[in-house]
Formats: sequence, C-alpha cells, structure tokens
Amino acid sequence: MIDPDDDFALPRSRFRRVRKITFWSLGLFAAIVFVLLLGRWQTGRLGQRQLAVVTDRLDATDPGWRLDAILDEWVKAAPPQDENTAPQVLEIADAVPDEWKKWLASKEATPWEQISDNRLPPQDAIASARSHAASTSRVRAQARGLCGARGGRFSVALHPDPLGTILRHTNQCWTVASLLRYDAYLSALEKDPNRGISSARAALAVARAIGDEPSLGAQLFRVWCVTTAAQTAMQVLAWGEPNEGLEDLQTELLVAADVPYLRIGLRAYRGMVDALFRGLADGTIPPEHWDWIKGANIAEVGPEHVAAFRAYRALLPGDHAKALGILTAYYEAAKRPPHEQLAALSAVPPPVGLPDEFRHLITWLVVPPYARSTRTDPQRYVSAPPSLSEVAGAALQARANLLCAATGIACERFRLKNGRWPGALTDLVPTFLPAAPLNPFDGTPLSYRLFADRAAVYCFWPDAPTKAECPEEFRRGAAPGLGIGYRLWNPDTRGLPAKEQ
Repeated sequence: MIDPDDDFALPRSRFRRVRKITFWSLGLFAAIVFVLLLGRWQTGRLGQRQLAVVTDRLDATDPGWRLDAILDEWVKAAPPQDENTAPQVLEIADAVPDEWKKWLASKEATPWEQISDNRLPPQDAIASARSHAASTSRVRAQARGLCGARGGRFSVALHPDPLGTILRHTNQCWTVASLLRYDAYLSALEKDPNRGISSARAALAVARAIGDEPSLGAQLFRVWCVTTAAQTAMQVLAWGEPNEGLEDLQTELLVAADVPYLRIGLRAYRGMVDALFRGLADGTIPPEHWDWIKGANIAEVGPEHVAAFRAYRALLPGDHAKALGILTAYYEAAKRPPHEQLAALSAVPPPVGLPDEFRHLITWLVVPPYARSTRTDPQRYVSAPPSLSEVAGAALQARANLLCAATGIACERFRLKNGRWPGALTDLVPTFLPAAPLNPFDGTPLSYRLFADRAAVYCFWPDAPTKAECPEEFRRGAAPGLGIGYRLWNPDTRGLPAKEQ
C-alpha cells in the first residue's frame, strides 16, 4: 500500500514500470535479432548444400564447365600464329575511312539493305555508293584477301567482373563484314560477280576469326556476320551470274549453319555468372566494383549499399545455385534439335526478383529470362540486354539463312550444269547437296517453288515474334509467321534497272 504522504512513492513506481518495459523490450529485440541471425545462418547452410548439389552434378556431367577451364580450352584451340586472321581483321577495320562509315550510317546507304531483289538500287543511290569506291579500294582489296581463311582468335582481357568485359573487336568485325558487303555489291554492279562471291566468302572468314570465343555477345556478333555473308552472296546472284567459287562458298555456308552459336554462348555465360558469384563471395570482386551498379543507375556506391550487400551475403550460395540451375536448363535446351529449342527454352521457369522474391536477387539481375519482361519497372540485365528468345531466335534465323543460301547456291550450280532449275530439292542429292536441309523451326524439309522467272528456296517460322517484310511466296497463306529464304532469278531477269518512283 502506497503511503499518500510519501512524495517518492509514485516516481519510484513509475521508474520500476519503465525499467520493466525497457528490460522486456531489449529482451524482445535480442530475441528478434537472434531469430534473424539464426534464420540467416540456416538459409546460408541450406544455400551451401544446394550449391554443392548443383556444382557436383555439373562436375560429373559437364567437366570443364567453369570459366577458367573454358578459357584454357579456347586458348589451346587457337590456330597457329601464321593462320590467325584476327590481327588482320583489326588492321583492316582501323584502315576503313571515317567518311565511308558515316555514309554507311546515313539514309543514303539504305537501298543497299535490300535482300535478294533482282532490281538494282536507284541511280542516285548507286552514285552515292560509288563516290566512296576510290577511297576504300585498297582496304576492300585487303579485306577480300580474307577469303578462304580458316579462323582466328582475338586477344580478350577479362574484366574483374567477367560480365563487364567489353569486346571492342566485335564491332570492328562488324565493320569489316559491312565493308565486304559493300564491296560485293559494287563488284556485281561492275559486272564482276565472281569478285562479289569472294567478298561474301571473306565475310564468312571474319565470322570464323571470332570463332568459338567464350562470350554470348561475341557469338551474337558472329551470327550477324554469317548472316551478312549469306545475304551478300545471294544478292550477288540476284544481280549477276557468277561461275567461280560457288562450291567452296556452299561448303562454307553449310559448315557455318552447323555451328551451335547459342550453346557456345550459353556455356560461356554460365561460366561467367559462376565466376561473378565466386568473386562476390570471396571478396575478389568488391560489391562496389560489380558492373551491375552502372546498370542500376547508382552513380556512387555509399556505405548503405555495402551494408546491404553484407547483409545479403548469406543468401549468395542459394542465389548462386539458382542462377546455375536456370542457366544449365537453358544450356540443355540449346542442345536439343534446332526445331525443339525455342519450346524447350520457353519451358524453363524464369528468374523471379523483387518485389516477389528477394533470395535470388542477383540471379534476377544477371540471368536473362526467355521473354522480355512486361513489368512496368523492367529489370535490368548486366551484359545481355536482349531477351533469351531474341538471342535464340537470331541464332535460328542465321541457321535458316545459311541453309537456304547454301541450297540456293546448289540450285545455281545445278542450273549452270543442266541449263534449268531443279524440279525438286531431292534432285540436288547427292551430287550438289549431301542431304536436303531441314527447316530449323519445324524440322520439315526446306520449301522450294518454281515460277516463270525464278525459283525460291525458303522456310517458314510459324508465329515468329520478329516483324519483318518478306516475299509473299515465302508465306503459308494467312498464317502468322515469318518467311526466310531467297529467290533465284533466271539469268535474263538479274540486275534489272530500278523501278521508277
């Protein structure tokens, strides 16, 4: 009982109450911290077990899957120094005049983008192109000398974060391939289509200089180079009648068609992602040096970012395992027959990130989904801006272009020998083709049609996401999709003047 005359009774009672509240609050806080730390520790242990399972499986099924082993294998496969065309490609790229590059990027060069049309560009476009012929004559001859070269290997210095590696030589390869396309078209206009065929073959050599470089980005540039070579060769056939180098060109096109570009790129990308996680875990890649920071629009890394990463470190093993699991599923899908790859890739569950999932944040940042994100605030990817469906689609389109071009060359060789187009593609086997190629999108034989003034070799990509114009004869009625292929013109209809505007 409190004495009402005791002036210190109420304050003392209040002090005890505050002390009890403080004591229990601190106890509750300590319990929460303990639970969080225990959960973090258990999550880390579970992630370690998951990572061990994934890496042990990869070591057993795909020895040499780590980045160091992939790079060692790539270095060992390098051609002899006297057969390495990579330095020559860089030398040619550096010698290309800047004025020509500006012209190529201008609207004046747009008419040169037409594919397998038997009509010449307008006279003003031809005049514009020829205005750069003299200034590029020497470097074009040097580039044409790549024709028939076996391959090469560029020197690549990896960034501490492998995904941040900049491949400057790929743009130089694209410059040389574009120069060779320009040279081939000029050659056809100058009634020298055989030289144009040599230029197309040289463009294939530029792609071979990239070779099996362990990078998804490098393989994408390789795809663009081989596609340019195929389109260039068929444009030369649309404007002229070459009779030299066709068999060698056809052989090189078929070899390029069989290269597993996507598989090479995905295996390398998986190795780079693994190296990134290991570097973040052991500190050899400080979080403030991780290249994704640039993509996340963080101008300056502050203490709060470092502290957040330290808190997240326990989740790294599980995140690492998740990334390897998805990328391995992609890689296995890319090993399937071409016409089954897109469906297999799309069946792989995509990476999930904020706000739905925080345990696999880095996977969400660096592993591309099959389809482009439809989120209002799209996720950002470190080194693969296109979605995987775009990269896989580009690889399959390249295969379609190469197979159709090679088959078209075989048809031209048949016509030169027999004075007519083949009645069916089976007429080409085995003298002009080892076997009838298959459509990489549905596994059926390539389509072939005869018209009064031309033949057509093509394949159809049902429900293709790519929106591009194609000749009506390449379509399947009103069915949605994209036709990919080439028209082979009768000799008297090649190189006709441009239509009047």
